[in-house]
Amino acid sequence: MSAVAVRRPRVSPRGLFVLVVAVFVALVAVDALFFEGPGATPPPTLVPGTTPIQRIIVLMKENHAFDNYFGTFPGADGIPANVTLPDGAAGTVSPHWINGTSTPDLPHDRADMVASYDNGRNDLFASVAEASGAGLGNVSVGYYDGRQLAAYWSLAANYTLADRYFQSMLGPTIPNRLYSIAGQAGNLTSDAVPLGGIDMSTIFDQLQARGITWRYYGDRSLVSQPVPLYIPHIAADPAMTAEVVPLSQLMDDIASDRLPSVTYIDPKGEFPSQLDRSEHPPGDISIGESWTMSVVSAVKASPMWSTTAILLTWDESGGFYDHVPPPQVDSWGYGFRVPLIVMSPFAKRGFVDHEVMDHTSILKLIATNWGLPPLTPREANASDMLSAFSFPNGTLARASGTGLSGSATPGSVPPRATLVSPMAAPEERRADSFLTGHGAGPRAGGGARRAPSRADTG
Repeated sequence: MSAVAVRRPRVSPRGLFVLVVAVFVALVAVDALFFEGPGATPPPTLVPGTTPIQRIIVLMKENHAFDNYFGTFPGADGIPANVTLPDGAAGTVSPHWINGTSTPDLPHDRADMVASYDNGRNDLFASVAEASGAGLGNVSVGYYDGRQLAAYWSLAANYTLADRYFQSMLGPTIPNRLYSIAGQAGNLTSDAVPLGGIDMSTIFDQLQARGITWRYYGDRSLVSQPVPLYIPHIAADPAMTAEVVPLSQLMDDIASDRLPSVTYIDPKGEFPSQLDRSEHPPGDISIGESWTMSVVSAVKASPMWSTTAILLTWDESGGFYDHVPPPQVDSWGYGFRVPLIVMSPFAKRGFVDHEVMDHTSILKLIATNWGLPPLTPREANASDMLSAFSFPNGTLARASGTGLSGSATPGSVPPRATLVSPMAAPEERRADSFLTGHGAGPRAGGGARRAPSRADTG
């Protein structure tokens, strides 16, 4: 039986072009139907709160202690003069300025931090780091200042900088980020989340139940995912996972004024560009600062800004030295100090806030603003951050909680603080004029502040 030749239809170049265009148009139509169609991404409904704040944005970066970024900031509780620490090699090391914009990563798991804490002496950072690699002890006591962080220092000078804000526990990223959304870490002490996840109630459950809009921006990778997705009941709920979105969506949502009432922004990741963005060593902090400022500037340029508060903080100290022993308010912490800058039209201007706070204070502020009950005892006893704000007429009193103020002894709960009377809101100053006026900060050891020269800043 002879074979039958089958002739394939020939497609002309013009016909192929038409086919490609048709497929492209169809894909665009499908994309519009599912992602841009009516009702797909409507402007969020905003539920009025007890303050004029309608939106709270939490931008949490990675792995820098307070002294590492603001240890020489004017008016803050910074690096003591002439301090020395054991270097792990029978000598000593002193805090010093970092002449650059990145460092190697430092040991910063829970065991490392507990050892560095040294029963409240806060003196073994260099010894712990040096044990992991020659030269890391010296890195651990290094600090940046306004020469590298001009934008952050300008934000701190023009809004509120908190110098008693602590990571929630001695430990790495994920446990501390869990505290920021749940008021606990479920006894997790490392970034190794159990295969089945770790379940607990979160601020997102409370917001969802009350009809208060929220969203969590963060990226997935082969080895990590946005923190809410480690919580099984959230990962299994399509209505909640729909609010955990890629970080790439953030700027479009800002541009279209579609940020919800509560926004968490999580820039962490493992690739070099993500390390730069999050500022996790060895990421370049100047790149991370620029990315942060692009987000802050976009929000401030939007109609949303007039009723928004931005909380810029860092999840944990990353193994860097900080001189303030953290109060031990329960069996888990606090951990070491990390920076917090509160930005809002209602934030006190040029103010250094000494009230004791930790990541659960984020929850307490959200709860205070929308009348939510505390998720945990840690949150119930946390400061609500109202000390950082001046609302019209100064009439708002603390709605709940004790509020930790000033220094604290382990296990103690000091009396609640009172709101400081409203401060005048001066015009914002440029970063360069601020640095000229205050200097970039002294070397640890008591040198006078000076303005940076062109050689310093070039």
